[in-house]
Amino acid sequence: MSSIDPLIAEIKNLLTVGTVSYSGASAASDVYEGFIFSLIVATASRHGAAVTYEDVYGAKATNLVFRTGPGQLYGTSQPFTHAVIEFAGAPALEVHLGVCVQGTSGVLHECDVLVLPAEEAAISRAQKIAPRGSRCTLIVECKYYVSSMPIGLARNFEGLRADIRTQNELFVSNTGSPSIVRYLDARHREYEREVVPHSPQSGYLQGEVRKVFKSYLSKHAPSTVI
Repeated sequence: MSSIDPLIAEIKNLLTVGTVSYSGASAASDVYEGFIFSLIVATASRHGAAVTYEDVYGAKATNLVFRTGPGQLYGTSQPFTHAVIEFAGAPALEVHLGVCVQGTSGVLHECDVLVLPAEEAAISRAQKIAPRGSRCTLIVECKYYVSSMPIGLARNFEGLRADIRTQNELFVSNTGSPSIVRYLDARHREYEREVVPHSPQSGYLQGEVRKVFKSYLSKHAPSTVI
């Protein structure tokens, strides 16, 4: 069995769809991003949101095609899939993998997993521009390592969040690193390590995602309880 087979199996279990584009030959880092995407989507569904899937053209999708490299949200090289999340009374959100957003400096940054208002995504597709990072709801940096993680990953994350200035950012990894923990904790950044299928940490991450959705609803649909 490939080391990524449990990740793929959990993605299928969480998303309850026809097929996903990952296979045993996929890069573990790509599949890990898909796993975190799945945890976010499953969290929304568990707390009452309606979840559907669309391709870049807006067509409904049951067989999901995920990015395995950075790209533009509006890119049409393949019918890449995103999730649409709709909580009662609130504007829809979209969840994307591997798309770029524009920082306050004007520089583009790749986001491993991105949650943003559907309205901002629609502007991106219509005008063929990257979404504004400051308008995004959640950005998740995902790291999958079979060895110790270098401290540079945390420094890069700090630079990313400083320029994007979105509402919420999370650093998530499959393994731990004491130096990264100390670095991010000193800066009061959210970090969940050892997030793998069926781990307690997966539940902790979903708890953090719920807080993000709860905050979003407090602004847009305060009567909706999750």
